[in-house]
Amino acid sequence: MGLIKTAYANCRDCYKCVRSCPIKAIKVVDGHAEIDDERCVLCGRCVPICPQNARKVYDQIALVEKMLQGDKSLTISLAPCFPAAFYRQSASELVCTLKQKGVTRVVETAEVAEVLFDYSSEIEAKEPVISSYCPAVVSLIEKYYPDLKKHLAPMVSPLVAHGRYLRKAYPEDYLVFILPCDAKKAEALVEVEIDAVLTFKELETVLENTPNKIETPESLDIEGVSSFFGRTIGLSGSFKAAVGYGNTLDTRAESVSGFEECLEFLDNMQSGKIGKETKFVEMLLCRGGCLNGSGISTELTYEQKKEKIILYAKEKESSQEKDKKKTITFSKNELLREFNGKPVITPKPTEEEIREILISMGKRTKSEELDCGACGYETCREKADAVFRGFAELEMCIPYMRTKAETMNDVIIQATPNGIIVVDEKLDIVTINPAAEKMFQCRQEALKGKKVRTLVDDSIFSEVLEKKTLIVDNVEYPNYGLKVRQFIFYVPKSQVVIAIFADITEQSRQKDQLSELRKETLERAQEVINKQMRVAQEIASLLGETTAETKVILDQLMHIIKG
Repeated sequence: MGLIKTAYANCRDCYKCVRSCPIKAIKVVDGHAEIDDERCVLCGRCVPICPQNARKVYDQIALVEKMLQGDKSLTISLAPCFPAAFYRQSASELVCTLKQKGVTRVVETAEVAEVLFDYSSEIEAKEPVISSYCPAVVSLIEKYYPDLKKHLAPMVSPLVAHGRYLRKAYPEDYLVFILPCDAKKAEALVEVEIDAVLTFKELETVLENTPNKIETPESLDIEGVSSFFGRTIGLSGSFKAAVGYGNTLDTRAESVSGFEECLEFLDNMQSGKIGKETKFVEMLLCRGGCLNGSGISTELTYEQKKEKIILYAKEKESSQEKDKKKTITFSKNELLREFNGKPVITPKPTEEEIREILISMGKRTKSEELDCGACGYETCREKADAVFRGFAELEMCIPYMRTKAETMNDVIIQATPNGIIVVDEKLDIVTINPAAEKMFQCRQEALKGKKVRTLVDDSIFSEVLEKKTLIVDNVEYPNYGLKVRQFIFYVPKSQVVIAIFADITEQSRQKDQLSELRKETLERAQEVINKQMRVAQEIASLLGETTAETKVILDQLMHIIKG
C-alpha cells in the first residue's frame, strides 16, 4: 500500500529509524532509508523518531475537508481513546466543535465492542487464542509467525464491525473513522464501508481555527450506547477482563503489549515455552495499548491518558445511558474473518558469504566485530546478513567508514610531496609527515610533543593562531638549503595549526639561472648591436669617399668629351 513514504531530500544517513524498527523492515538504498511494505507491520515508530521529518504518512485530510463542505451527511466514529487525544475538551465540547465544522453525527466505535465480547465465546480457534483486534499484531503473526495464525481469533476488529453497522444504519452518509494509529488507518482504508480515515492528530489539523461555542452542551452528546469495557478497549488488559479473565493473577489469560514484548511472547509460544494453562492472550503492539498509538499526541504521559479514558468510561457508565437498550446485532458471518497475509521469506546467507561481507567491512577477526549498533543492527553479523539481502550498505558501518577515511587521509598525508607540520595551540608539534622530515632533516619521533621553534621560526604560527586566518608566503630556510612556499592556517574544530610547505628550492634555482642567462644574453646582444653599428659606420664612410672621387673623375671625363 505504501502508507509511509520517505522524503529522500531529508533522509541523511542517521539510521535512527533502522535502530528503532524491531523487525528491520527498513532498507537503506543509496544512503536513503525506505520502508519495505512487505515486511512492515505499520507500527509507526519510524515516523516520529526521524530527526529530519523524512517520514510522511498518507493522509486524507483534504478529502475529509472536501466532504465537510459538501451537501451529504457525514458521520464520524471516534475510537475509544478519544478522551486522551482531546483531553482539553469534554466530549460535549468536541461534538460541538465537530458539528460546527459540518459533521452530522458523532458516534463511538466502542458501541460494537459488547457484541464482539459476546461473540468471542463462540469462536473456534486453537488455544491459546490470540486476540485479533490489533491489526499490527495480526500483520506481525501473518508475516513472521505464520505457524501461529491458527491461534488468532477469527473475528473482525471493532473498527471493521462498526463500519459495517454504520453503513447499514446510515447508507447515504459519508463514514469517517478517527483512529489512534497507522495500522488501524491501513485496515480502515481497505474497508469498502468506510469512506475516509484520520488519526487523532490529523483530526486536530482539520479542526484548527474552528470556534468552540457551546450553548446547550447537554444536547450535544455522543450518540449510541456502549459499556465500560467497550470504552476502555484501547487499554491493555481491558479485552481480557471483558471476556471473563478479570483477575490479573488468572493463569488462563495473558495481556501482552509492546512490540518487543509481543516478539518475545510469540517466540516463546512458537517454542512451546508459555504457560500450559493459558487459554487466551490479549496482544497489542503498542506498549500499554492503543492510547500510545502513533496517531495520538504524546503531550500526556501514559498514566495521564489512561486516567482520562477510565474517568470518561466511569462517567458514562454512571449516567442514564446505562438504562438505554443496546440494539446492535450482527449475523455470525458478518463477524467472521480469515487470515491470508503472506509470510515474509528471508533468504539466508551461508557462513562463507557472511564472512566475505564482514571482511569487506574490515572485520577480518572476531575482535574487529565491535557490535556497536551504530548502523541500526545489533551485531556486525546481523548487519552482514542485511547487506546480503540488500537491506543495508557497507557504508552504514561507522567504524568501517572512519577507518577507511583515516586510512585515506593517512595515505594522502604520507604520500604527498609537500611537507606537513601540525602543531597544537601551545605550538607543540603533533605530527610531521615524511616529506617534512626530509625537508627539515629530522624525525617525527624525536620532535613530537616539542615546540615547533626547535625546528623553524614559530612567529608566523603564533600570528596564525592569534588571527585565525590563512597566511601564504615564500620563505627561505638557509640552514636547510631550502626555499618553500608555505601555507599556514588554523583548524577550529581540531584546534590545531597546520603548515603545508611546497618545496620551491629547485624552481627558485632554475629561476635564478634563467635570470642570469637572460642578463648575459641581453649583454651579448647589445655588444653585437654596437659592433654592427661600428662596421656600418665604417662602411658608410668608405663608400662616401669613393663616391666623391668617382664623381670628380666622371665630371672631368664629361667635360673633355664635350670639348
